[in-house]
Amino acid sequence: MDSFSKSTSGFDHWVRNHYQHVDENIEIADLRSSGEGRALRATGDIKKDTVLFRLARDHIINVRTAALGKLKLSNIEVLESLNQWEALILCLGYEMLLGEESQWSSYLQVLPEKFNSLMFWSDDELAMLKPSNVLTRIGRDQAERMHARLVPDMCVRLGSQKLADFLTLEKFHMVASIIMSYSFDVDDPEDDDVDEEEEEVNEFLAEEHDGLKFDGYLKSMVPLADTLNSNTNLVNANLSYENDVLVMTATKDIKKGEQIFNIYGELPNSEILRKYGYVEVPASKYDFAELSLSVIKQTFVGKYLSQFDNEVRESLFDKVVAFVGESEYLEETLEDQEGGIVLDAYEVFNDADVLPELVLLIQILTTVYESFESDAKWAKKLTKSRSELDAFVNRCILKSFQLLEKTMITKNCVINLHQCVQQRIAEYGEAKNYEIPETAGELSRSQMAAIVLKCEIVCLQTVLQKFPAKLEQIDDSKLLKNVLKRKSDSEEKKSKKRKA
Repeated sequence: MDSFSKSTSGFDHWVRNHYQHVDENIEIADLRSSGEGRALRATGDIKKDTVLFRLARDHIINVRTAALGKLKLSNIEVLESLNQWEALILCLGYEMLLGEESQWSSYLQVLPEKFNSLMFWSDDELAMLKPSNVLTRIGRDQAERMHARLVPDMCVRLGSQKLADFLTLEKFHMVASIIMSYSFDVDDPEDDDVDEEEEEVNEFLAEEHDGLKFDGYLKSMVPLADTLNSNTNLVNANLSYENDVLVMTATKDIKKGEQIFNIYGELPNSEILRKYGYVEVPASKYDFAELSLSVIKQTFVGKYLSQFDNEVRESLFDKVVAFVGESEYLEETLEDQEGGIVLDAYEVFNDADVLPELVLLIQILTTVYESFESDAKWAKKLTKSRSELDAFVNRCILKSFQLLEKTMITKNCVINLHQCVQQRIAEYGEAKNYEIPETAGELSRSQMAAIVLKCEIVCLQTVLQKFPAKLEQIDDSKLLKNVLKRKSDSEEKKSKKRKA
């Protein structure tokens, strides 16, 4: 028996001897041959709503249960002053330091030692993921800053110089990656009896402090629950939290021999790769691409007002977007949209679902620029008066919002959105020609990077094919006539004054 099988057997024995219930029709399977590591598999037919396993809360690892919290009387309070990530990294790191002395030693034996998440990719390997925005979210620098905050000072404060010695930067990255891949956000039972007044106080304190005691949940390691692989398309089980226990339940009928899948979250392949080091084939159910504001700027600046020099065109775009971002009308009207509609990037989903903030921004920009194109002399004059420009953009915001409220959109707005999407697709180069394999198997990092890029491209291409299915398209002239009416009235008044 190799070490993998031996540790699996030891963990299985520990689970069946410590958990309240483990269904007889499940097993921890060795799926290394298909690149899936350990997994949970049905050994017999399982009906929907069957409890697969049930465990008491003292069998999960968090600040309430971990040995580090009990090392000194003040340690729980100290750990609760940290954020969720910091606290659990220190707690899990200490259990690993204890090794065989840890009550979770059998579980620790089955945790991975090698990782494929983006934190561990070389710069050359990460370059294969360009131009995906996932490269901006790897978090290696943040992890190193966290290590500097916690080691050695916080370890010593918690009473363990040995933990400070154990948590080298390399080990710290490993523990953090295990938590990213395997942890669950479990509701904190100590919050159950909080009255309304205390809850309001906690909500206020949560805004002022990073401490986990204000979060209402505990980031936790849940043995066996994390053995389930995740698949957004095949998920058939769910972990629920009851007062004293955690329960994994089948959400569908599962046939003998089928794998039991959980879901890590509604994540695209780019995030699955970033956090967990694998991708779903042919795609994640929740794939999306990102359309950046810089691409939108490039499209509009390149298309409109060619008679102005490039610097003026770029400056004009920036002024318009800045005003839209600070619009009091939108702030008052879109109560649920914190921060306005101007974002650094907009998600574009694989079902051609486009964020309403993006549609509204493109409609506003189209209305502004089509108006400028109708009278270049007036447009040039307008760029020299910030107050007049702001007043006109505000009118475009109002009329564009009213149009979309009626589930209408102008034809040129659709064209402009499509051109922005085409501009974004062009950034992916030859990745659009990649053919995703039929099955996952053992994928190289270059293959996984190509799959991520292709999934994002497919999302963008779907927009070109299907958007705007739910909106009625109208001629731009109808909206522009309404928007420019005040301009015409103003010019007519000025003409009468001159004649008088």
